[in-house]
Amino acid sequence: MRLTPSPRAAGAAGWLVVAALLLLAAGGAASRPGGWLLGVPHVAALVVTAVAVALVAWRSGVAGGNWALGLAFIPALLLVGAPIPGLRALSGPPLTALALAGMAAALASSRRLPPRWLLLPAAFAIHSGVAMRVQSQVGPEGDEPHYLMVADSLLRDHDVSLERDYAEGRYRVFHPGDLAPHYRVRGRHGEIYSLHAVGLSVLILPAYALGGYAAASFFMALLAALLAREVREAACGWGLGEAAAEAAGWTVALSPPLIHYAGLIFTEVPAALAVAVALRRGRDLAAARTADVVLLGAALALLPWLNVRYAVLAVLLLLFVLTGRPNRRAVAVLLALAAASAAGLAVYHEALYGFFDPRRVYGPRPEISLAMLPEGAPGLLFDQEFGLLVYAPIFVLALPGFARLSRRSPRHALVAVGLTVATLLMAGSWPMWRGGWNPPARFLLPVVPALALGVAASFQRGFGSASALLLGWSVWLGLAGGFEPRLVHRDRDGTAPLFRALSGAEEWTRLLPGYVLPDENPDRDRLALLWATALGIAAASSLRPGTRPRGAVLAGLGLLAAAGGASLLSTHRTAGRDAVRLLGRAALSVPGWSLLRGAGATWSPSDLDWGPLYEPHRNPDGAAVGERLCLPAGRYRVHVDGEEIAPEMPPPSLDIRPEGPGPSRGVPMEIVGGARVSAFDARPGDGPVTLLLEGGGPFVVRGIRLEVSTFESDSGLSR
Repeated sequence: MRLTPSPRAAGAAGWLVVAALLLLAAGGAASRPGGWLLGVPHVAALVVTAVAVALVAWRSGVAGGNWALGLAFIPALLLVGAPIPGLRALSGPPLTALALAGMAAALASSRRLPPRWLLLPAAFAIHSGVAMRVQSQVGPEGDEPHYLMVADSLLRDHDVSLERDYAEGRYRVFHPGDLAPHYRVRGRHGEIYSLHAVGLSVLILPAYALGGYAAASFFMALLAALLAREVREAACGWGLGEAAAEAAGWTVALSPPLIHYAGLIFTEVPAALAVAVALRRGRDLAAARTADVVLLGAALALLPWLNVRYAVLAVLLLLFVLTGRPNRRAVAVLLALAAASAAGLAVYHEALYGFFDPRRVYGPRPEISLAMLPEGAPGLLFDQEFGLLVYAPIFVLALPGFARLSRRSPRHALVAVGLTVATLLMAGSWPMWRGGWNPPARFLLPVVPALALGVAASFQRGFGSASALLLGWSVWLGLAGGFEPRLVHRDRDGTAPLFRALSGAEEWTRLLPGYVLPDENPDRDRLALLWATALGIAAASSLRPGTRPRGAVLAGLGLLAAAGGASLLSTHRTAGRDAVRLLGRAALSVPGWSLLRGAGATWSPSDLDWGPLYEPHRNPDGAAVGERLCLPAGRYRVHVDGEEIAPEMPPPSLDIRPEGPGPSRGVPMEIVGGARVSAFDARPGDGPVTLLLEGGGPFVVRGIRLEVSTFESDSGLSR
């Protein structure tokens, strides 16, 4: 007699798996020789996990948790300590993505939609919270203060000339540091005008006049929320079904890149909103109201004023509208607004600069080169700092969605694909494809509405295991980056700060390609190909939807296989970061199941970019034994175990170099039992610190051990 568990029993077991994943994620993980450490979660994590799981289980039904039961093998393997490549990478915070995938699958299987009115206020509340975090952690950086400067000049001087504004330091009300103007070509009479288009500055002007930078930031959060709602309405208007449209709207609201740009003063969010308006209202103008036609025309007319590169999007969208055979009145209104926008833009530049072509404000040097595509195109998609699909892999479902759209309506599929390809080619051909000092996927954000419609078309077919896993990863990184915007608002760092902070026993910076600093990631093309293949398989598997536990097993195994392949391919070294994540905390040592009250950290020379032989003359600037280690403020003791070569020579000194504003400092080392030993302080505000050996005699490094010091002074060692 074959016994099968009831749906409620299987669902209850699945919710226990979700809870276990969340608790393991909250506890964190760290590497150790021969295994790893699993952190003991705090009591607050237990309470939050219980409440979150109970709420979702109540909303979706107890039986809805059965899909997550198929993920049980991952925490089981972690607790056993199975030496499987890639398993270390699926420890700690990344397990949150798996738990969210289980919740998404449960909500999808329940077929209970949230109220339609909820999306806009909920998205605005979430995006406003992100805006507050941005204002407190980051402030306006990159291009943002320059848009604010033009708005300030319009408000104070009623012009866009900026030389006096920069000279008087008017930007200090929202940007404390020195700020040089962004310009390449002076005006007719030698004036300094911003090379950035004036449209965004005019758009935020009322909010800036009411409350300065903060009000402008919240206004941008409102535009982001309106974009999520407009995507939902566009999907409904395209006939993709209420459930798929609702899912697409929430996906856009909670996933990168939109949530990371909520509150930022960049052109991409209003440009994406204009694209969404055009895709929604341009579908059929045969019997459209005059207000809809004017709104559509205004959206198309606004795009080139936000940035000249958006003119390509405006043209493609105008062709999309016209091929829908609108009535003559609508055609006349649209063409009149488009002509007025183009003429106004030309006259504006002629008045300021003496030429009609807005592209000339960037100077004589070429800005676009197809030779950049081999680096720019994969970088836009897979770079660990700026790639769209690294942070929001859910958008890979646009590919099967576009195929589905092409069978139903070639015209709709053509405009969505055309917008995406045109933007990818244009941005990938620009040397600044990453966008500067900004969160990921800046230049692909304007076509997120087109991608989201493809995702909605994929959802319409059904929500499967691959879809759940892709959505879980996207929402996890979206919420994490929204809560800690300092980790995503970066430029040319080489490795992604978000993945340095949110990894477990194996850092994801090892597994993901990097295209910003090519010399630091020689495996980038192989890694990009591997992840492109994995995402392609996930997209193909979404064609057979279903949320059975067997599908979760296959999805989890696919992720583990991809992470394992990347781990084996990568030659990147994390220099001790994987080992210090639980330093000083209570942890379970696996395998072995021994409980540690205050975990130490141990790593080997194989984790370093040099060694094991330390020769001071080969490292005149110091040899790093730990790089970018995130250490809480406190006192630590480091042991560098070694094999003697020249015992008569003195030990090296230890140099502590903070990534933050704190100064570098050196402390002496002593030789104790064959190890070079020293104590040092990690100070508040240091940020991640790098530990380097300097001077002294040569020796062979056998291992590095770091532990929290319980003494105010250690063997007389200097601070």
